[in-house]
Amino acid sequence: MQLVREDWKLFRNIETLCQKAGVHREFIPLLVVKELVDNSLDATGDCKLELVDNYSFRVSDYGIGIDPDWLHEYFSINRPMISSKLVRLPSRGALGNGLRVVTGAVIATGGSLTVTTRGKTYHILPQDDGTSKVEFVRNDDHMGTSILVKLGMHVDEGTLNWGELAINFSSKGSLYNGQSSPHWYTSEAFFELVNAADMPIKSFVSLFAGAKISEKIVNRLHNDFNGLLTSTQQLTFGDAEHMLRLLREAIKPPSAKSLGEVGDCYTNLEHFKKAGEFSIESARGLYDANIPVVVEAWVGIKKGEPMNLQSSITICVNKSPVTTDVKVATKQASTIIWSGGLYIDVKCRPAQFFLNIITPYMPITSDGKAPDFRPLSSVIETTIKRAVSKAKKLNQIEISGGLTEREIVLKNLPAAITKTSGNGKFIFSQRQLYYAIRPYIMEAFNGKQPNYNYFCSILTQYEAEHGDIPSMYRDPRGTLYHPHTGEEIPLGTIAVQNYNRPTWTFNKIIFIEKEGYFASLRDVGFPEKYDCALLSSKGYASRAVKDLFDLLGETEEEIQFFCVHDADAAGTKIFETLQEATLARPERKVKVINLGLDPEEAIELGLQIETFKNDSRRPVADYLSWEWKEWLQYNRVELNSMTTPEFIKWLENKMKHQGVGKVIPTDEVLAKEFQDRAEQEIRNQVMNSILAQNYYEKKVDLELTKLKGKINLVNTDIREKVSDKLVINPLHRWDAPIKQMAHDIIYRGDI
Repeated sequence: MQLVREDWKLFRNIETLCQKAGVHREFIPLLVVKELVDNSLDATGDCKLELVDNYSFRVSDYGIGIDPDWLHEYFSINRPMISSKLVRLPSRGALGNGLRVVTGAVIATGGSLTVTTRGKTYHILPQDDGTSKVEFVRNDDHMGTSILVKLGMHVDEGTLNWGELAINFSSKGSLYNGQSSPHWYTSEAFFELVNAADMPIKSFVSLFAGAKISEKIVNRLHNDFNGLLTSTQQLTFGDAEHMLRLLREAIKPPSAKSLGEVGDCYTNLEHFKKAGEFSIESARGLYDANIPVVVEAWVGIKKGEPMNLQSSITICVNKSPVTTDVKVATKQASTIIWSGGLYIDVKCRPAQFFLNIITPYMPITSDGKAPDFRPLSSVIETTIKRAVSKAKKLNQIEISGGLTEREIVLKNLPAAITKTSGNGKFIFSQRQLYYAIRPYIMEAFNGKQPNYNYFCSILTQYEAEHGDIPSMYRDPRGTLYHPHTGEEIPLGTIAVQNYNRPTWTFNKIIFIEKEGYFASLRDVGFPEKYDCALLSSKGYASRAVKDLFDLLGETEEEIQFFCVHDADAAGTKIFETLQEATLARPERKVKVINLGLDPEEAIELGLQIETFKNDSRRPVADYLSWEWKEWLQYNRVELNSMTTPEFIKWLENKMKHQGVGKVIPTDEVLAKEFQDRAEQEIRNQVMNSILAQNYYEKKVDLELTKLKGKINLVNTDIREKVSDKLVINPLHRWDAPIKQMAHDIIYRGDI
């Protein structure tokens, strides 16, 4: 036996209504309020919300009202979705499902629905077949729209919360006042809009463009379609794509900033706003959608004992609360926000979070309009963390008497430098300076341990404004290997300051993320074969590495700079930060060539791919496409996935395509080197001949025999003599006294 149930019937039963509405049954009253408020705000920009009794509430506005002839259609649950929401704009609705949910809630709970519009009041009478009848009640003074809803469920002041928040946000900030943009649609979404529009092409084009541009596009379409297609209902998928291309060519995409904002409206919360963009790929068409977005976050750190506090979060899309149950939990000093495609780990105490996202299109995962935040998760995470950072600083200022941690560091920096350097007599490390500053921070913030990395960032900003701190050095974090000489130099700021490039030794330098490859490359003579220096700084491009590149770039000898890294998010950032400017160092004047490994090449090579769970958004270099940036959030390929023969072959192929061969100096240098070598050979030959003719070795033996007694006398207590002389000159090494005693015996004749 087969039982058939039409989709609209799900709206008239409280259990299945929850499925269509996307909320638990206890939230149905809040959702009904929100849907009516959203519609009213989108139509008029303002509305009034009031609680009538324990079962009823009213939403009223002062717009042009609803055409009474459409009331039976709008409030029927068996109708198709009638919506302007297919036109992408930063408005509150998404599916055009709202009034069906409202009517369904009235039916499912045994309530009633009364609509006043354009001076007349009507009862809406839902029928068993899913339609609704409209019954005139009376004339009324209210000329806008007023909807009175009575539910068979208890309602109170809390029932109005979602609607009140939407009204509150709607009165603040600015709104988008432009038209929908063709850049906001995939090929499929645009075709669905075309197919649903059922209007003349001229009217449809005017949804996106002004009169002048519309006329040009309509004329072009008329010619392209030979005048045969005049209505949107006639257009095929290919025809719609053709129209979309013409619209995109004629109309520039609006900037994200034009979408509007709520603004810094909470006096007790810290606010941060970030504009961005995300992409939606077309599955079967030519055109992807590029969606602008503005994300605002308001954060307040809760006061009191953490064990007695809980974090809370409210998320709005286009100034209206979302119904998705986004969760937030704080344990110790870590707060996690998750659900709806989000997983954000924020280092903070229990806090109150408000988030508003303004966008013309929010991906959803159900008829209940549950948003899918995945495509814009990086913008959301950055915004929340920046707002948290501001809130934490404000909290610290309150504790420290008005000074931020950064201000305390800078205020006490001169005294700390004087103390650490012994009043300027000694050099000192960055970490030593940190320990000199540490007591000031702990005193100001009731024992709070300062973060070393944050301290280093403060110093970086300070040095960017005032120059390097005299006598302060940074510890070596890496190695520079010279070909041919075999010399290895530890890389620290002092080593780089004192570095002199050996002349005519190498004309290439490779920065390799993995220092472990040095041994393999040296074993096969790679540096010598390619006249290539090897450089590593233990996984990231340190300040010393950048200084070395800048120093080598200023020498007259030709040199190429290369970077080799893992195919992961951090690896791409290594190359980007090596080339680009930072607070501490400007952009490289020399070009750094990215040899990879990048993800696309790693896949082509068939290397082993590692997948992992991503707890927070990983920063990726801008030179990668959006698709690969997303891929690197959950995948990586290490250089180590290549065997040693594979890696060496891969690197040799890279070098062969770069065009710089062996080091060969200028003609002048070659001629002088040849002259010097020939002269040295002659000198050695003449010297050896003279020494042999004059019995050099025999004369040396004779002199040693004469001094044998004195030498033996010295050797009887040589340790004591050396020790006594080192007391007099403690900076000497042990062999200095030996050299001095030998000199005294030979030239002065005494011990």
